[in-house]
Amino acid sequence: MILNEAGQSSDETILYIYDPNSAKELLTQLEKIKEVPGDLTRAYKSALNVSYSRDTVATAVMSKRVLESILKNFLGEEVKGQNLSKQFEQLPNHVDLAKPLQSLSQLAQPGSPFYEMLDLEKDIDQEMAALLMELLESLIEYLFVLPNKIEMLQQKLNQKLR
Repeated sequence: MILNEAGQSSDETILYIYDPNSAKELLTQLEKIKEVPGDLTRAYKSALNVSYSRDTVATAVMSKRVLESILKNFLGEEVKGQNLSKQFEQLPNHVDLAKPLQSLSQLAQPGSPFYEMLDLEKDIDQEMAALLMELLESLIEYLFVLPNKIEMLQQKLNQKLR
């Protein structure tokens, strides 16, 4: 006999499978980026730990801390006392989301080695091919996957909160 979350006995078992490596991979990436503040890394690590332990209240608290740390990193101390909604409204004014794409325009200018490589005027090796694939994956994630994922998560959160 197994007790479910409501404390009732049941013959059914729910199996949760979570890949901790996916979250650890993000944490590892965060720790390698010098611009990421230490309090953000610590808050995210704590949020991971409490979510692994299935402590839902602590997960909510730590998630808020992570969001506050992210926003404070870009908006500074001037947002103290403002609610998260107001801070998110201000975020696009402080983060240049177009910058990564604009820097690619410099790289891909006609006549540049990158342009010649893409136009098959210049040979590439395996390392360069791997870098190209990583660039493609990053662009697809940045332009399509991530915005779609955030939108879907927002819809799921809204449905769950009703």
